[in-house]
Formats: sequence, C-alpha cells, structure tokens
Amino acid sequence: MKTYRLLACTAISAIAMLAAPAMAQDAAAESDAQAGRYDEIIVTANKREQAINDVGLSITVQSGEDLTLKGIDSPTDLGKIVPGLTVQPSPFNTPVYTLRGIGFYETTLSAAPTVAVYTDEVALPFSATTRGVAFDIQRVEVLKGPQGTLFGQNTTGGAINYIVNKPTDTFDAGVDLSFGRFNTLDVQGFISGPLAEGINARLSARTIQSDDWQYSYTRDDTLGSQDKLQGRLQLEFDKGGAIRVMLNANGWKDKSDTQAAQLIEDSCGTNTASTCSSPDAEAFRNYTPAPRNARAADWSYGNLRDYSQYDATEDYSLRDYSVRTAESRPLQRDDRFYQLSARIDVDLNEALTLTSITAYSDYKTDSVQDFDGTIYATVDTNTSGYIKTFSQEVRVSGDYAWGNFILGANYDSSKTFDRLFYNFSQGPSSNPLYFIPGAPRGQLTFNYSDQDVKNYAVFGNAEIALTDSLDLVAGARYTESKRDFEGCTNDFGGGTAYWWNFIFGTDVQEGECLTFTPNFPEQFRPALFDELDENNISWNAGLNYKTATNALLYARVSRGYKSGSFPTASVASYSGYTPVKQESVTAYEAGFKAPFANGLFNLSAAAFYYDYKNKQLRGRKPDPVFVTLDALVQIPKSEVKGIEAQLDLRPVDGLTISAGATYIDTKIKEYTGFDALGVERDFAGQKFPYAPDLTAIGDINYEFPIGAANGYVGASATYNSKTTSALSNTDTDTVTADDRYVIKAYTLLDLRAGVRFNDDKIRVGGYVRNVTNTFYWTNVQDNLASISRFTGMPRTYGVQVSWRY
Repeated sequence: MKTYRLLACTAISAIAMLAAPAMAQDAAAESDAQAGRYDEIIVTANKREQAINDVGLSITVQSGEDLTLKGIDSPTDLGKIVPGLTVQPSPFNTPVYTLRGIGFYETTLSAAPTVAVYTDEVALPFSATTRGVAFDIQRVEVLKGPQGTLFGQNTTGGAINYIVNKPTDTFDAGVDLSFGRFNTLDVQGFISGPLAEGINARLSARTIQSDDWQYSYTRDDTLGSQDKLQGRLQLEFDKGGAIRVMLNANGWKDKSDTQAAQLIEDSCGTNTASTCSSPDAEAFRNYTPAPRNARAADWSYGNLRDYSQYDATEDYSLRDYSVRTAESRPLQRDDRFYQLSARIDVDLNEALTLTSITAYSDYKTDSVQDFDGTIYATVDTNTSGYIKTFSQEVRVSGDYAWGNFILGANYDSSKTFDRLFYNFSQGPSSNPLYFIPGAPRGQLTFNYSDQDVKNYAVFGNAEIALTDSLDLVAGARYTESKRDFEGCTNDFGGGTAYWWNFIFGTDVQEGECLTFTPNFPEQFRPALFDELDENNISWNAGLNYKTATNALLYARVSRGYKSGSFPTASVASYSGYTPVKQESVTAYEAGFKAPFANGLFNLSAAAFYYDYKNKQLRGRKPDPVFVTLDALVQIPKSEVKGIEAQLDLRPVDGLTISAGATYIDTKIKEYTGFDALGVERDFAGQKFPYAPDLTAIGDINYEFPIGAANGYVGASATYNSKTTSALSNTDTDTVTADDRYVIKAYTLLDLRAGVRFNDDKIRVGGYVRNVTNTFYWTNVQDNLASISRFTGMPRTYGVQVSWRY
C-alpha cells in the first residue's frame, strides 16, 4: 500500500488522541433522554422529533454504531438493512435507488431520483452526489412511499435521511478502524467540543484505502483499488436564547478504480443491429465468457485518452476538437464533492419557530469505464461533468394543544453538465463500411447534455388531534419545475462523419452533431435545444389512532410526483433525446405498530397499493442506424401491490433479534414498446425491472459479560428474490423471456464478534461478510456487441477497533 495512504490513515487515527490532553474535560453524565433512546427510537420523519411508534408511516431506522458494525459505509449498502430497498451501482458512478419497486434506472447526472437522499434535511438532489455521506452518523431513517409534501425533492419512492452526530458542549473524541481482505483499511475519527461559551464544533474525517480485488481471467492484471477521503466540519451557535445556528461544511473525494464487468455472451447472436454483420462481431462471438467467480472480469487499457482540455469553454461551437493528447487513462475515477449549508432556527414565541436552511453544493466527475467485459474497445468511456446546486427553504412550524403545523417554501437551482466520450474503435459499430476497401473506421464519438433546472415550491402540513387517541394528518405541496436542455451526439476524429455521410448522404464535418432532426436526414446544427416546464400538487391525508395499549393504527393516502428529465445518450435520432414527463404515484397504505411486554417485543406491519401513472423507465427506441438503442420511455399505467412486516424482539437480557420483509407484486397494465433485443411487444403483465418480489433482512445479536468486559456475537442475513434488468422477462405468456437479463435470487450472510471493555469505550472485534462466498450480481446490460453483468463483492473478512474518549 502506498506510503501516502498510510500517512493519511495514521493522521485520522491520531487526530482525536493527540487533542485529548489539551482539551480534556470530565465527561457529563448521560441524560435520561439519551438513556431512553435505546427503548424508544426517535425519528424526524415529520421534521420534528417523535417516537417512531407515533408516526403513521413505514420507516426503517438504524443507528450509526450499527451501521459501522455491519459495514454499511454508503447509501448503496442500505439494502442490507432495509427490506424493500435495492440499490444498483451503474457504470457511470450514479447509484440507482429503488424502494418498494419504485425506481428510475437512469445514470444521467441530471436525472431526478425516485428516492431522495438528505443529510439533516439538506437535500442531495442528484444520486451521483450521495456516495460519500455515510460517516460519523447518529442514525439513518428510510421513509417509504411518496414524500413530496414535507421534503423539498418530489419523490415517488421515498426518502433517505441521514442524521449526523452533532457538536457537543463537552469534549468528545473517537476513532473507528477496520482492516480486512484486499488490504482494505477504513479509518474514521472525530473531535467534538466547545470553542467558547455557546459555540461548539465537531470535526470528523474518514478514509478508505484498499488494493485491487478484481483480476483478469485472460492475462496477468488486476483492478479494483479504493482511494476515498471524506470530511465534515460543523459549528453550532447556541447561547441559550431564541436563535440557534448550525453551519456545516462537508465533502469527499473518490479516486478509486471503476469496476470492470463480466462478459456473459456476445449480443450480436440475437441483436438486430445492422452493425452485427461486421466481421468485428466475430471476435465477440468467439470470446470466452467470464467464469462464475465474482473477482474474474476483463477490460482494456490505453484506449481512452485525456479529454479534460475540452472543458475550457461551455460553448461547444468554440471548442477545438482537432487537438489530441497521447496520455492514456486508467480505469479510474476522479470525483469530488463539497457542500456548504446553514440552518437557522428562531423561536418567535413559545409555540412558533422560524427555520431557514440554505445550501450550496458542487460535484465534479472525471472517470474512465470499460463495461463490455472484454479486452476490446467497444464501450470504453470517459465520463466527465459537474453538478452545481443552490437551495433555500424557509418554514414556520407551530406546536399547540390542538396539534402542530408547518408552512414553508422551497427554491433550488441546479446547473448540470454531463459528457461521455465513447471509444468503439474495435467493435462492430465502428466499421459499417467494411465491404469498401480503405473506408475509415469510426473511432470516437461524444455525447453531452447541458441542463439548467429550477424548482419552486410552497408547502404545508398539519397534525390535528381530533380526540385524545385520534389524529388527522394532512398536507400538500405545489411545485413548479423548469428544465432547459442542450445536447447532441457528436463525431470525434472524422471517421464516423465519413461513413455517416456515405450512408445517409449528409454533409457532417469532423466534430459536428450526428443526431438527425425529424426532417431525416437533416442534422441538428450545432445541437438540439429543448425545454420542459411542469407543475404538480402532491398531497397526503391520514388518520393515526393510538390504542390504550400504546399501539398505533394508521391509514394514509398520498400522491407524489417525480419531475421529468432529458437523457444523456449516444443516439442517431432526435427521439433518443425526447424527455420523459413527470410521473405520479397515488399510494394507499394501512398499517400498525405495536409494542408488547414493556417494549421487549415490537411488531409493525403495513399493506399498500400504488397506482402508478407515466412511470419513467430506461427502455429502447427505434434508431435509424442501430435499429434500436437505449432511451427513456414512459409506461402509461402500472401498479404495485405489497405487504411488509418488521419484528424486533428482546427475549432475554443481552439478546436482540430483528427480522423484516417486503413482498411486492409489480405489474405493467398498459405499454407497447421495444424489448432489450429490439423487438416491439405488448408489455401488459410484465414486472418492473430491478424490483424483486421478496426482499428480507434478519439480524441477531447477543451481548454477554466476560469478566469486567462485555462480549458480543452477531449475524445478519439479506435475501433478494429474482428480478430482471430490462423489459425482456416475464412470468406471463405475452412476452418471451430472455434469461440473460435475469438478476438471480441470492442470500448474503454476515458474521461479527468482539469484546467491549473500559466501560464500552474500547471495542475490538472481527467480521466476515458474505460468509458463504455467494456468487451474485446486481446489474446486467446490453452493450450492442456484448451482454455483461456487474458482480457483488466476494467473501471479505477483517478486524475492527473502536475507541471513545
């Protein structure tokens, strides 16, 4: 491992220990409120603190300590603890969250997600920016169902809210360290305490470093190292008066390798693309598929060059694409993100509070991927872009004897730029004129989207006590969304322009737009410009009834919207850039939450039905060159039916058991389109992609005394049933199934054990994750020349050490 990595890790480990002597104070006794949090989980799902059993909403909560013990180090790992949630990593560094079957597999930087992520109610409005938020966490709350009323991002699936540990008014410090397989070193530490009377601060940092975990099965080569750094600084101003201020500066860097895909088989065996008649397709037909080993893959090097100089101007008409560089790029990302936020709370009187939350974030990516699963250059890509977002929320909340309310307004403005260079020089699509001696090959194209997004909203929510036991909850939000788009697919190098002109009789020059207008074969000059203006009213209404035994019965109806978007895509036709318009979900849910035996046993369950309109989906559309290509499509009518349950049990001292499961039945009711192989079909009856019928989690932990210390042993299990990555599989007779796009069912088992001593201030333990070394994958995709999959991690193991001042 590189020396600078070890220095970074050592510095973070020592940061708290070195500061302790200079700032040591006697630790204050834990308050009664803190001591009760283990028995009564507190959440902020309604933007105020409530016991979880008082909230008429399906919520999964996990403490920060449990996240660390279970290795949940990013939002992409939350599927291991949240039934109903699946997270698909994508080739372009944008994770895709699907909750209760509601997801949007679109990796464009500017795509609005169906499940939004927040830190302390501050939005991370685009999924690409969420990868580095999960460190120094107090707890995470996952809210299921449409959440457009109270939260600033309209979402049809749900919301994930991270609550970070706050500055303390006495000195506190700590370090968590783990070392495991592939020389993976994960170190996070924090220092917290007062700077002056009424001014507290907290500094936390984390680094993850590792060696390669993938290997090539055709040559001596490896891939997969990690190089991540995260940090957060918080300043709290609270003089005990009517005004409280929290400032937060956080950010992360990720210079890890990108993951290589596994080749399943060639795509041209059944693909209808005209380029599959090229002799280059034969190389893929003869390529040996990857073995059933999570670590085995194949990739190429040196086929992508450094294109960073083309960010010199945002005006594409002024860019010089004749410049070349000779530096090859490794399969590695260079991503960074920072966010600044300020929250101000002002008590107007004993009942009313004014809250302002202001935030600015800046994300930049520059990464290289190869996801065809071979050594050939067919979809070797350089992805670069940025997201810049400003947001402002102002609200007034009141708490009275009759109930409480919130009234407020939101504004956010984002500028996104997303560009992909494609190297397809060794693939079938690079040589459609193979029958003409001396005809130049296509080498490179690039496509981009430049979008400006603005959202305006006003909202309100109220909880009214109708009786001592019955509460009415109702709320609404009006949102206007405006999105401007510029984009195109451009030639790079002249080869593609040559055969474009030869085949279609066009006059495209080197570097110009290749995308056809509706007046085929006319091209857009210089690019395609479009806009999307939308508005909606999301709402919710529900009843909460508290029984004499402290059980909660609730019923809730809500409607949520997800705004439309434009894709970043490599397409020949204007239709590939047609935006999808906003989708809506009307959700009906009824459930209960019931504690038994003084909190030793808690059971919650819910049944739900979603009426889904205009579902946004990554599907296929006709293309004048490639027959069909990936594109955004919409499903007019679909539905989700489901049930879920969560059981938490403490039968004896030291033993905790929890289990949860979500079963969904997703169904397309009306949609005719193209499947993954380019065949037009009626998809009525088809299940949603990336939506397993059954997801289940379980955890058991036992703590016991060992002399003056306390030992613990635990196990966690995760199960996901079979699903698919494309509209090509079904259990009905209306569509022919294609097993190559199936994501098979899998079960993962994790084990942990350790000892706590010195009043639980020191913990030493070990872990094994994916104990059975289950071979599984999370995504499958068609790359025109090949079909490839992305595997999950194999068995890993290691040791953990924690220290608290």
